[in-house]
Amino acid sequence: MVYLKFTTLLSLLAAVSAAPASELETRAVPKDTAFGFLALRSASPIHYQSLNASGGKIWLGKKTSTYCPLPAKQCPKGKDTSFWINNQGGTAGMNTVVPGGQQVYIGPTGELSYTQAHSAFIPAGSTQTGFKVTERNSIIFLENCNNSFLACPVDKKSKTSGPWQVFVDVKGKLKDKDVPTKCKKDCLGFTPAGGPVKDAVWQYA
Repeated sequence: MVYLKFTTLLSLLAAVSAAPASELETRAVPKDTAFGFLALRSASPIHYQSLNASGGKIWLGKKTSTYCPLPAKQCPKGKDTSFWINNQGGTAGMNTVVPGGQQVYIGPTGELSYTQAHSAFIPAGSTQTGFKVTERNSIIFLENCNNSFLACPVDKKSKTSGPWQVFVDVKGKLKDKDVPTKCKKDCLGFTPAGGPVKDAVWQYA
């Protein structure tokens, strides 16, 4: 199920997928814009699954988990997962209004993660830079240097139904022992693609 509702985006993605690379128009990405992303992996169970935040990690096939301490009417309108990407600095953060924000990082064993609210703690050996977005034919693509994005099932039974935890294979060093099933071949490589998201959340839980 795609939890992020990108009806227009889906039609654009179909058009981009069918177009030759030489016909794709590359433009500057709008500044001060947050983005939501879907996974592109044709003929797979993760195709068009949205990247969702839950429990300090990023997932496919798991609902976004948020928290707001304010009365419901005063909480931000956002409900889906979205990110801020600093192309100049190569850093990324969650689209939140909680004081101090929530930074995105790649854990020492490859998990695409974000900091807890009110905490700047990031494990030693993590990667905090290399994030970048590019725009081609109105579609935003998320990259991290030349590192691959992987969707890894939480166990053997979830290989076709999910959920899948998102990893980034930094410099190709991700090992079998790093992924939930202890077999890197169970993971599916994918391209994160998306579009602008207007509303933030208070914080991701």
